[in-house]
Amino acid sequence: MNRRIAYRTFGCRLNQYDTEAIRTLVEERGGGETAGLHEAADVYVVNTCSVTARADATARKAIRRINAEHPAAKIVVTGCYAQRAPGELAALPGVALVVGAADRARVAELIDGIGDGPPIVAVSPISTARSFLDVPITEMAEHSRAFVKVQEGCNESCTFCIVPQTRGASRSRTLASVLDQVRRLVDAGYVEVVLTGVHIGDYGLDLPEGRRLLPALIERILDVEGVERFRLSSVEPASLGDDVITLMAESPKFARHFHIPFQSGSDAVLTRMKRRYRAEEFASLVTRIAERVPDCGIGTDVICGFPGETDEDFLRTFEHVEKLPITYVHAFTYSPRPGSEAEHFPGEVPGEIRKRRTRALKRLSAEKHRRFARQHVGRIVEVLIEPSRHGGAARIGGWTDNYLRVDLGKGAGDARIEPVEITGLDDNGLTGACVSARHRAGADVSAGGRCVE
Repeated sequence: MNRRIAYRTFGCRLNQYDTEAIRTLVEERGGGETAGLHEAADVYVVNTCSVTARADATARKAIRRINAEHPAAKIVVTGCYAQRAPGELAALPGVALVVGAADRARVAELIDGIGDGPPIVAVSPISTARSFLDVPITEMAEHSRAFVKVQEGCNESCTFCIVPQTRGASRSRTLASVLDQVRRLVDAGYVEVVLTGVHIGDYGLDLPEGRRLLPALIERILDVEGVERFRLSSVEPASLGDDVITLMAESPKFARHFHIPFQSGSDAVLTRMKRRYRAEEFASLVTRIAERVPDCGIGTDVICGFPGETDEDFLRTFEHVEKLPITYVHAFTYSPRPGSEAEHFPGEVPGEIRKRRTRALKRLSAEKHRRFARQHVGRIVEVLIEPSRHGGAARIGGWTDNYLRVDLGKGAGDARIEPVEITGLDDNGLTGACVSARHRAGADVSAGGRCVE
């Protein structure tokens, strides 16, 4: 079939992986060729997020824009928003197909069946999704890092969240399948592997072993020849043990970067959220990581204005973030999710107060991130170089293992890990220059960081 299909992803890295899975399934079936980011297409697949009301609004706006710019194109909508409110999306102009999480394995067949009739809605109950959808992805469009999804769904019951309703119960991929994909991605030229999932700390619970297998999985991936850098995506604090921290501390391949959701520094708020830890336990974990792994980049998520959150509750959160070795914060303004337990909680925090608290945390995050970045000026560090385009000019930049962005100026080339001297810090972040062969020969390992040579 000669159709050109474009893919648009909203939300987290996990959604980006899911989009790649859909693209792989469509291409394997011969359902059409992939259109470039700036090329017109016959079909647009929109993979949505529904973590906040803003995420929903962003998806609707994107769908309307695609329809306005390409009125003859067919729009396919999938993702969490599609699972949560399929009728709402099917009513939007241009939408020809809505596919839920439990039906994703049939997406290529469903796209083939799109016609000129009313929208097709293929959204089965999420309870019917009982196994991991294993797709042999070997290419990540638009990315230099290889994302490997090892787990889907969640068994938790956080009151602000609807992920169990949109993605189902926790389901793990077999170890053999994970390792096979990692090897294929390495053979395809990727040097950094990022492990992703909804709740990767629960990896293995539903497998025959019946226990958490994340540390064992990490060890096996680190042993794969050709993997030069390994990174974890978000991992829950209750799932992050000393065994994983030790692996990071001892393996030069394991990128010094954790993203650990905090959500609140108030135990009262954490209790209402049904989080499985208390604020001091989180603080102890972050402190322990910083002691074991020097210069570790530690990011977190915080929800501002959860129902019943007082000024004192927020102050506790702010003070924890301020004093802990956290290097950046994703601060979210609370908005009730339809179908979540917290949707009808009393004690609604006025909208302007929620936004003010969010702004305060974002300012603190910027200050802490800049302070952390400044410590690297003058060092030689390893950077995963990746081409990008800004203002029409080809530039190169990349990421340190502890999740700092470095701009290297104009250039081109394939993705690779290179030693880079950090030369400065401006309003846009760190700047650097690739180290010459002459410098490499005599350079020492920079104190206090996992640098090169």
